[in-house]
Amino acid sequence: MLGTILHSHYQIVKVLGIGKSGTTYLAKDLDLIDSPFYVVKKIQNLNIDSSDLALVDKLFESQGSIAYQVGKHPQIPSLITKFITDGDRYLVREYIDGEPLSQELTPGIIWSQTQAFNLLTELLGILSFVHSFQYIHQDINPHNIIRRHNDGRLFLIGFGCVQDVSNAWQNLPRQESKTINDPSYVPYEQEQNVSKINSDIYAVGAIAIQALTGKYPIEKDVYSYELKWRDEVTIDLKLAAVINKMVRPDYRNRYQSASEVLDALKAFSSTQIPASKYQQFKPYVLLGTAVSTLLLGLGAIKLFSTSADKSELSAAIVTTTSIPIVTTNPATKWQNYVDKLAKIKVKYPHNWQQKDTRNVVTGENVLFTSPVASMGNKYQANISVRIENLTNSQTSLSNYTKLTIAEIDRYYRGAKIIESSPITLAKKPGSLIVYTGKDENSLAIKNLEVWTIDRGKAYIITYKAQPDRYYQHLEAAMAMINSFEIE
Repeated sequence: MLGTILHSHYQIVKVLGIGKSGTTYLAKDLDLIDSPFYVVKKIQNLNIDSSDLALVDKLFESQGSIAYQVGKHPQIPSLITKFITDGDRYLVREYIDGEPLSQELTPGIIWSQTQAFNLLTELLGILSFVHSFQYIHQDINPHNIIRRHNDGRLFLIGFGCVQDVSNAWQNLPRQESKTINDPSYVPYEQEQNVSKINSDIYAVGAIAIQALTGKYPIEKDVYSYELKWRDEVTIDLKLAAVINKMVRPDYRNRYQSASEVLDALKAFSSTQIPASKYQQFKPYVLLGTAVSTLLLGLGAIKLFSTSADKSELSAAIVTTTSIPIVTTNPATKWQNYVDKLAKIKVKYPHNWQQKDTRNVVTGENVLFTSPVASMGNKYQANISVRIENLTNSQTSLSNYTKLTIAEIDRYYRGAKIIESSPITLAKKPGSLIVYTGKDENSLAIKNLEVWTIDRGKAYIITYKAQPDRYYQHLEAAMAMINSFEIE
């Protein structure tokens, strides 16, 4: 199969995996000069008679429809196309460059409760969208969750065994649900081939327990089917109660929807949950944006994407939120920076270097530089504050945002907008974007940039870091942004 060209232009590069619902391949599009990778899946239907072409075609149409609908979510791979070649049926999806969550859940490595909390909110946000179509994933496990390399965001994959409980596609055969997933993440009702919407919630809760205990598989009581984990961890009792309810053996005693779990998590925030005594594993902040706060406050969110297919999420809610989403280290000492001339104020860590720049060309007023990370890597992350006098005092925030994105495309080679979100900055409406690219020195960067407009001026704060060290100073960057004031 390697080297084979499908549909005239998809060339198979390698085999990614062979699963219950088919074989997946990595492919390139020969019609594109600089083609990204795609995932091409050859559909295999084990539970139907392949000679019944009408039924095979109907099942293929249903799989394509489900892949298209769920792929509108920015954390689920998009469906690119589907086609039939030589009687075989294929789905082509967006390829996510990352690693499965299973590589992070190493036995003996224990996550903090803040990490587990962020994992829950991120996965439940995705599930809330999937369940809005009345789809049950049925195969949620760490192998079907991908952590994307360039931003640490989680993606849900493995939609080959979805059960549609809306009956939009009637009279289609169903695979025995008990054989679909790893038994460690399968609740009792799924073992009985009667999956429920909250069977997926059980799986997410089991993953959180695996992260918190550092153990796999998680032991089940042979009589009650309860997962044995509470004596293994020391976490906030309210958070433990939420997770416990997610994995109740009887689905009727579980949360009935992902949004209900998110509502239960509203009592928490990453600034309220004290860190666990275990810190062996590098924490991944959900995003470099206010997404985590939005998820907690609303139970649903619209995550902006540059992809046209993902510009609208029908079940999501858009709002403007304040910026604090990460835990601030209480041991950090902070200093005040005040510029009376520019009428701005911001706090910064005492071990960061502060330099007044006063660049009349770029508008940069001040630069804050982080300590050197190591002798082997002397690149220093930094945060700059710029003030731009607008030529048109009536420039709107949305127009300025468009101009800024165009400027990023011109200045950074290979620029890619990862996130775009409304925020509040200095108590005023603002915008936030996260993007990657290469700067004028061909150095790969990952920037978080926020801005607001006030009295004919744009106030811009930019956090610049290398992609692999972006999260190292993100906590300090977000705290600085949150402290920013305009007099």
